[in-house]
Amino acid sequence: MSGRQIPGFLTVLCSLLLICATASAQNSNGSIVGAVKDASGAVLPGVTVEVASPVLIERTRAAVTDGQGLYRMVDLRPGVYTVTFTLPGFSTLKREGLELTAGFTATVNADLKVGELAETITVSGETPVVDLQNVRQQTTLSRTTLEALPTTGRISQLVNFIPGAVIGNPVWQSVGGLDERANAFSAHGGRFDDNVPIIDGLPQRLQGGAVFVFNQLTMQEVGVETGGIAADRNTGGVQMNIVPRDGGNTFSGAFNTSHTSPSLQADNLNDELRARGLSFSSSLKKHYDTGGAFGGPILRDRLWFFSGTRFGANQQYQQGNYFNKLQNQRIGTDPVYRVTFYEPDLSRPAFTNDYYHDVSLRLTLQASKSNKFVVSYEAQPNCSCFWPILELGPQNNVQGTPEAVGAHNYKVNYLPLVTWTSTINSKLLLEVGGSANVFDNETMRTDPSVGTDTIAITELSTNFRYGSRALSLTHAGGYRIQHNRQYRQRASVSYVTGQHSLKTGVDVAEYSEGAPGWANDSSQINGARSYTFRDRVPQQVTIWAVPFEALWRSRDIAAYAQDQWTIQKLTLNLGVRFNNFNGYAPETTMPAGPFVPERVFPRTKNAPNWTNLNPRIGGAYDLFGNGKTAVKASIGRYTPYSIAAVDIPANNQAASTTRTWNDANGNYVPDCDLHNLVANGECGGWSDLTFGQIRAGSTRRVADALGGVNLQDYNWQLAAQVQHELRPNVALTAGYFRTWYGNFLVTDNQATAASDYDPFCVTVPTDQRLPGGGGNQICGLYDIKPAAFGRVDNVVTQHTHYGKQKEVFNGVDVGLEARLARGARFQAGVSFGRTVTDTCDFNSLPQVLPNSISGVAVSTTVLTPRTSDFCHISRPWTAATGLNLVAIYPLPWDFQFSALYFDKPGIPDVASRAYTNAEIRQSLGRDLGQCRGAATCNASVVINTVPDASYFEDRLRQMDIRFSRGFRFGKMRVRGNGDLYNLFNASNVLSMTTRYSGTNGGQWLRPLQILGGRMFKFSAQVDF
Repeated sequence: MSGRQIPGFLTVLCSLLLICATASAQNSNGSIVGAVKDASGAVLPGVTVEVASPVLIERTRAAVTDGQGLYRMVDLRPGVYTVTFTLPGFSTLKREGLELTAGFTATVNADLKVGELAETITVSGETPVVDLQNVRQQTTLSRTTLEALPTTGRISQLVNFIPGAVIGNPVWQSVGGLDERANAFSAHGGRFDDNVPIIDGLPQRLQGGAVFVFNQLTMQEVGVETGGIAADRNTGGVQMNIVPRDGGNTFSGAFNTSHTSPSLQADNLNDELRARGLSFSSSLKKHYDTGGAFGGPILRDRLWFFSGTRFGANQQYQQGNYFNKLQNQRIGTDPVYRVTFYEPDLSRPAFTNDYYHDVSLRLTLQASKSNKFVVSYEAQPNCSCFWPILELGPQNNVQGTPEAVGAHNYKVNYLPLVTWTSTINSKLLLEVGGSANVFDNETMRTDPSVGTDTIAITELSTNFRYGSRALSLTHAGGYRIQHNRQYRQRASVSYVTGQHSLKTGVDVAEYSEGAPGWANDSSQINGARSYTFRDRVPQQVTIWAVPFEALWRSRDIAAYAQDQWTIQKLTLNLGVRFNNFNGYAPETTMPAGPFVPERVFPRTKNAPNWTNLNPRIGGAYDLFGNGKTAVKASIGRYTPYSIAAVDIPANNQAASTTRTWNDANGNYVPDCDLHNLVANGECGGWSDLTFGQIRAGSTRRVADALGGVNLQDYNWQLAAQVQHELRPNVALTAGYFRTWYGNFLVTDNQATAASDYDPFCVTVPTDQRLPGGGGNQICGLYDIKPAAFGRVDNVVTQHTHYGKQKEVFNGVDVGLEARLARGARFQAGVSFGRTVTDTCDFNSLPQVLPNSISGVAVSTTVLTPRTSDFCHISRPWTAATGLNLVAIYPLPWDFQFSALYFDKPGIPDVASRAYTNAEIRQSLGRDLGQCRGAATCNASVVINTVPDASYFEDRLRQMDIRFSRGFRFGKMRVRGNGDLYNLFNASNVLSMTTRYSGTNGGQWLRPLQILGGRMFKFSAQVDF
């Protein structure tokens, strides 16, 4: 955000303070509700209900029952509460030991007996396990639970606890929590991009959730919502409510350290993996994690503090990837740019290098009986120094060597936050808050051997990238600095009675990307070029439009209203959310580069300008009226998590253009005029004739892809659940979930028509590892005619102009949770589901590409057949079936045992193959369109040969266990832990080479990463 926008942030915040016509967004605290009656069953109005807990800085909170004997108290921090009921003429009733968790509404009813007010009846009852008010599906994990289990305790590990949760990328499934940035996951057919961590009601999702790794020692608990999400949230993705620790009236703290080493990890390489070409299995290179936290009173009952710090490092190997032994060698005769071959250096396997340093401080001030302020600040400089070495790259899943990825260095990375809560009276609650997320991502070269002259090369036969980095013009594709600023504000008022809990709220979020004047480095892509080889023979050269700088601004303004309305045994959850997301780009000037002139892009506005009205409706019914069985149903409309402006002229320019390259003299120099757009010398013509144009880009959006009411991509979510208390502290939940998407976008190249493409077929190699043994013919493939090659005018618009598209998920979750004596806990969950997608209406329109729900076009570098088995995908139920088991069991002499087991689907096996011009000519009847004008054509087309979700790797079954022993020294408790991760030494493949080459597959299915072997880690924690 520019300096000019900061006053706007303050103006909005001050305005929200004044209007007070809004309600709490994203309340991460709990509620206590109930009804009070006399011994005859008659309702009792006017009863004073007081809750008390050491987690409340004001110590107590009070309400009075209404005319129907109902009361309700909201915004209660998680902790243990005592509830006291008093009314003249009746004995006082005190309910002790009520454990309240975030997002849970505990129903605490009372029957008062006639007697003296001074007579107190104390009851120590069980905490309710069935929420009779809310329709959300939520799993809550307290700090005590997270510290007891064999995990790091951080939110990256939560996917293993949640029924129906699916990790965003299989390679994030690390042993021992070595990949901490992987906190994005989804559930019930949702998008992991919609996963949002929330602190004090404010979303904190940065860079896909990977920028901040929150310190678990500063968390009180985490509540994870996966269904029935109310109107106070924008997206329907997984919501993670992180409840920070506030301190207290007594000083307390903790120190934690954990360590392991490669000598403590077992070898899990087996004969099958060796047969697939893997010779190395270790995943651990280096790990340590040390942190501390301390808090307490500065002024008792008035000002508390809590602070934390942490530093750690994770290095893990990618078993099937190695540094390039030939990186420093030069081939060919190019005097300016270094061109190399790739040969794996088996003594130097690829590895990640992530390090973190976190410092935080949180102050809680009870300024008066009714007003509380919270101020917090967290700074976390860190680095993902070989990213994305463990992830499939963003461009056609191209895997890169360590030299061909980037070091993402977040030297500037901090998060300030302020909230104000005012209890105006027993019925009115005002909340205001704001936060800022500020980071600079400096993407640098990973190794001294990568100079600005080292050309990026992709080997077509293996889909492998080496030399240097050249994926895109973004921070994730080259070498540049990303400036990102996010400012969020919220204000709220809640009107609470015994029968109603009415909330209305406003959320404002402002985003900015880029800083003027930083687009001055033409080596963002080395040499502004990259090459494609096939078996070390040049095939293609790509030139890039550098220098480049993304520059945009956006603002999301939302208002909502929702009410929990209790009518006897039924509680209705009624809500609606309005939001407007508006983006723009300032005028942007980019200097000339090796292949582009100086470019001046005009200011744009309303890019986009989405307006949405999203209803959220649900109900919870106390089936038998005894608080032990709830039947719940909900339906809601949701839009995706969006921050970026779109249709920005600088982004719409052709980022690159490719041309065939026939290296006739074998000097590895493209002997042609790369600036000349037509075929000349050894090079074919440009694939995109708009490359280098200043104002007209190769992609643009029409009106219905930029704005309108309820035209933004969306999803509906339907949920129906039954929750039943089997016995005290034991609950069984079963639910059905359905998610379906709409407003898909498509990309239509309007410079061409269907008649500009010719169909052809190819033959799949014969291979028993392929479906049906291979040897089959694949048709439904199209190639552009030579006369139309290079004509590009991509228009993004709604799919309904061309046909139907669908994506629907159906699933069932069943879960059991038991909270037993002495801190024992058991949790089990099983989920079943299936997603069906269909794009078959576009099969006869080769110039139209159906996009994903996020609006990103499907790959244009890999051709997918337009036939029914490729366009209609009905994934098997096993592809989304999972099992989770969690157990904590105390043993004699202060020992404790805990275990975590999960069973997840394996990754799909896919195959693409590069078919040569000679192979395709037999069916096409001519040379490929990209060969136009070339004397000798060595062009290739990469084609998907296996339909999605045809077959899968083995299921991933992992069990982690922990044995702990506690020691007490006065008020200090020391706990030592011994963890065994991957107890059964599983070795599932997490990523592999997907490119089929030749007639025998080449390196196809060769593992690149497998699950780490059984690993021992020891840790210790001191609580005082």
